[in-house]
Amino acid sequence: MDAHAFYHYLTLARRDLWAALRAVPEADLARPLIDTDGARCVKDLVAHIPVVEDGWFRGDLLGVPFVMERFRPEPQSADEYWHHQDEPLEDLLAYWEAVEADTLERWPALMEVAASGRRVKVDDSRPETFTADEAMWHVMQHEVRHSAQIVLLLRMLGHRPPSLDLVFLVAH
Repeated sequence: MDAHAFYHYLTLARRDLWAALRAVPEADLARPLIDTDGARCVKDLVAHIPVVEDGWFRGDLLGVPFVMERFRPEPQSADEYWHHQDEPLEDLLAYWEAVEADTLERWPALMEVAASGRRVKVDDSRPETFTADEAMWHVMQHEVRHSAQIVLLLRMLGHRPPSLDLVFLVAH
């Protein structure tokens, strides 16, 4: 499976996930279920997934402004980065939808960078690098992992999550 086909799968999975989230009371989505300094509730993960795509695809690979700039100021602390329990779900989803739309618009440019062999830093505090193509796959795999966490949290809250398995979404 190529990157474009896998990103298409993610767009299909998002539609099902977003619909399921919209059917859950805001209070449940904001309920902290994980005792950590990072993501504690469903809304925290809903905010985190598109931030990572926005940062890697626009910041690291394309060098263009983040979609986030149109929605909120850049977080100035770990608390601002991670904790979104008080934000309306629709605001969080509007940002995610805008990130997706911008990614789809810039897909040819992303593929060009991915094919270039260019290397990007794993993190500003570390010397290691990986290819732009690997960065693309990292972002997509990151979303799958955190979407699975959202599914688990929805189950823990007593809600029935959607099945996001690739086979069910892409089979004809």
